[in-house]
Amino acid sequence: MEENKTTIWDEIKRIDLVGYLDSLGHQPKLIRNSDYWYYSPFREEKTPSFKVNRQRNVWFDHGTGEGGTIIDLGVKLFNCTYRELIEKLTNGNSILNKRSETPPIKDGTTKSKIEVLSVGSLKAPELTSYLKSRGIYIDTAAQYCSEVDFRIGERTYKAIGFPNRTGGFELRNQWFKGSSTPKDISLITSENNSSKLSVFEGFIDFLSALTISNPKFLETTKDSSFLVLNSVSFIGREIPLLRSFPEVTLFLDNDNAGKEAKTRLHAEGIYFKDASTWYSKHKDVNDFLLSASLAKEQKSISPKRRSRLRR
Repeated sequence: MEENKTTIWDEIKRIDLVGYLDSLGHQPKLIRNSDYWYYSPFREEKTPSFKVNRQRNVWFDHGTGEGGTIIDLGVKLFNCTYRELIEKLTNGNSILNKRSETPPIKDGTTKSKIEVLSVGSLKAPELTSYLKSRGIYIDTAAQYCSEVDFRIGERTYKAIGFPNRTGGFELRNQWFKGSSTPKDISLITSENNSSKLSVFEGFIDFLSALTISNPKFLETTKDSSFLVLNSVSFIGREIPLLRSFPEVTLFLDNDNAGKEAKTRLHAEGIYFKDASTWYSKHKDVNDFLLSASLAKEQKSISPKRRSRLRR
């Protein structure tokens, strides 16, 4: 019995961490040799602090000082026992065949470990409380987001779900950041076929921009269509869409990924207004919203309804 148990643990430790995180909807934000950097799956953050060394197949969270193998990650991620983790990873799944030397499958044929169970109106107190902590109006979020019940393994969870154009969801709550498949952009078109397009990296920044009462934000987002990338890496493939709008405004993060995206668009001949100069002292739009100086100026306004997502 002990020999079988040891064999199971050895097999689990060989599961490719990069591929496993990919199956949960987490993509690396930066790759340097064997080091893959991610936004931590345990909290919201603006700078990737969660590192996976693919050669050693171990992880380390620089935000908390914790790290280890996939076993340590699974137990912490799902708040389960070691026995429950074994059941999750061996219950009729072929995940044990994904060794550390095997790259993650990107062809869309692998089923995500995130299974959406139901989608409803946004009302759970823990989710509305999370939105309030991010400074976002609940009424604004309710126009674009849903309450999503989803399952990872045998456990079910609840999150704010932001739909993309091909049926997947970006999922957020106080402790979880991930996405269901397929992962894609979200496109929200204006009711009057406006020539304006506002571009955001994620939906929290998008909702933040609609909450901010700063005149520049109000004027730019008025009657605008919206492109939420859900991953800044998608911006290259959306160049034809960007070309179709005469007025493009970028609300990207003030980090290297945001700078690289703008450099790419310049090289492609895409003209755009760079709104990041409006919050140059902040990481992103939501950080700007939450800044103490802006919070004092913030006024309660009734958000104007916009058209729904075009799938």
